[in-house]
Amino acid sequence: MHIIELTRDEFFESVQSIEDYDSLNFSKHCLDWWDNYFSWTKFPPLCLVDDEEEHVCYLFYNISKDNQYLTIHNLLTPKAHRYKGYAKMLFAYLFEKVADQNIERFKMYCVSSSLSFYNKLGLEYWGINDLGQYYCDYKMPKETIDEIPDIVKNASLFELGDSAILGIYEKLKNNGQELEEKRWDIYEEILEKFQDRFHFDQLCERVESIKS
Repeated sequence: MHIIELTRDEFFESVQSIEDYDSLNFSKHCLDWWDNYFSWTKFPPLCLVDDEEEHVCYLFYNISKDNQYLTIHNLLTPKAHRYKGYAKMLFAYLFEKVADQNIERFKMYCVSSSLSFYNKLGLEYWGINDLGQYYCDYKMPKETIDEIPDIVKNASLFELGDSAILGIYEKLKNNGQELEEKRWDIYEEILEKFQDRFHFDQLCERVESIKS
């Protein structure tokens, strides 16, 4: 197994072999997102390649100009390659790759289908945006992702300044209320199953304390 960086053309060619519709559709979302908002040259996606030279997992990320944030945007494992530990391997590689860059925090926008994976890593969520993405924001591990459960356990919304909290709240303030019916049903199921991992109420309390 090894990890490579992909150009736009290489990513486009790679995902043509994906057979399941949902993964293929998500790969198009990744392509469009990077075309419109980020740089293929500065932040090329990472790709895990197996021993048969098959591309089995992709990860899109960027680092803010001030080095405050590592943002994980998309992590895609086509259905044929799931449940083999590939996503965790690629995720762990990224955090080790940037460990010496003095990045302060990491944040993620997680789709509902990936929550079981992120839950196993120890992540918890601050709310959901109008696109149906679950948001989290924590201090960077110093070395490896094995530190994440303790980071989450010891986290506080007072780690961030007032303006940062208000900016995050602005993205999450509807907390699912504007979702289409299908996504709302999924959200309700997830809330019922993982209620203790969601902290939108605490975010609202922090916002109220700022405004008062």
